[in-house]
Amino acid sequence: MKNLILALFALMCLAQWFVPGKMISDQEDTRQNGTVYKFKTQPIDPTDPFRGSYITLRFEAASVQVDDYKEWSNGEEVFAVLKNDSTNFAVIESISKTVPEGHDYIKTRIDYVSEYAPYTVRLTLPFERFYLEESKAPKAEDYYRQAQQDNSRDAFALVSVKNGHAALQDVMIDDRSIVEIVREANANQPQ
Repeated sequence: MKNLILALFALMCLAQWFVPGKMISDQEDTRQNGTVYKFKTQPIDPTDPFRGSYITLRFEAASVQVDDYKEWSNGEEVFAVLKNDSTNFAVIESISKTVPEGHDYIKTRIDYVSEYAPYTVRLTLPFERFYLEESKAPKAEDYYRQAQQDNSRDAFALVSVKNGHAALQDVMIDDRSIVEIVREANANQPQ
């Protein structure tokens, strides 16, 4: 009996290491081997200070039109099929209840279904937060917000997609990394 308890305890310990290890491995595989998409961002209100240091992202591509709103439910898990538009930004081509074959897609949830024509489904994308070092987050949020208010600038997220998984690589403003912009601003600040 004692050996069985020890074996179960060892199995439980291994599972506690395996699950997070698998999640990290899958995320890194997506980052390294996934297809990279540029998701154009939209402005959003300031973040909740209790959740840590990150930039909250909102995406233009988080909505898709559907033929019949009755097919979809708030909170439902769906697969969003991706493609690039004529400006090389990612858009959601369609959503599906089953894994789409032969397309890049992400697994996500429905946030809201509009019951008025044109019927629109708003999705919660799995990469809506870009985490930063504690000292860089407030300044990065300011630069990001300024870029969002200036219509002549492009702000977007680089996201790798593979087998339904998505990994946020970077947030860019006019093809420059927000981390690089903050680092440069800190270096040019008088001491």
